[in-house]
Amino acid sequence: MIKLVTFQKRVEQLTRPAFEDRWETIHGPIAAAFPGLRGYMLGFSLDEGEPQADGVAQLWFDTREACQASYASEIGRNGSKDASAWLARREHLLASERWLKRTGALSSTPFKVLLCLKRHADQTRVAFIGHIDAVATADICNVTGAMQARLSLDEAGQLLNSRVEGDLTLVTGEAPYDALVELWFTERDAAAQGRDQLRAWKDRVFGHDGIARWEDALLREHVVVPPPPPTYGVEEGQN
Repeated sequence: MIKLVTFQKRVEQLTRPAFEDRWETIHGPIAAAFPGLRGYMLGFSLDEGEPQADGVAQLWFDTREACQASYASEIGRNGSKDASAWLARREHLLASERWLKRTGALSSTPFKVLLCLKRHADQTRVAFIGHIDAVATADICNVTGAMQARLSLDEAGQLLNSRVEGDLTLVTGEAPYDALVELWFTERDAAAQGRDQLRAWKDRVFGHDGIARWEDALLREHVVVPPPPPTYGVEEGQN
């Protein structure tokens, strides 16, 4: 299964509460009807002021091609048109994912810390992904206090074409990030503390110059369409 991650920043005339309400009540139901959609979750920023992203959407499809076909459909194009009208930032990442640790359904851990990493231009995708795939283990939960952890990777270097006109096919290119480390917590304060520990982990693993760009976020997750297991999680107590 493939996940589409979209980083969202609202237009200036839209307040953050209005943005969240609109995505939950208007845009969310539009996207929930996309052909071939297997799951859909929204993460809204809990950071004060103006975060880099007000929200991070995740949509699951069987394949990258299925995701592109969905966005190329009439429903998909209408959804892209609606989103683009209200977003100043709309960046996509198509990623595979693997669990580092699972303890239950994601609804049991609603607070999420997301760390996004981009390699240097002179580093190959294969080398970077190989490195983070080796260092991102279940131990990251011990370091940060997270209940659950997942690693998502852009292994193919294929971009979603989410325009509303013309022939829409996958594009070869560079997504804003190559890897996402996702951690879940039961409490907001624990998530905020875990975020600091995750930043420290990043510095230890990659050093001062090991990555070209990074971004993190503290999010409150909202389930629109529950993804199927194991994406959504497992029953409590299983792993």
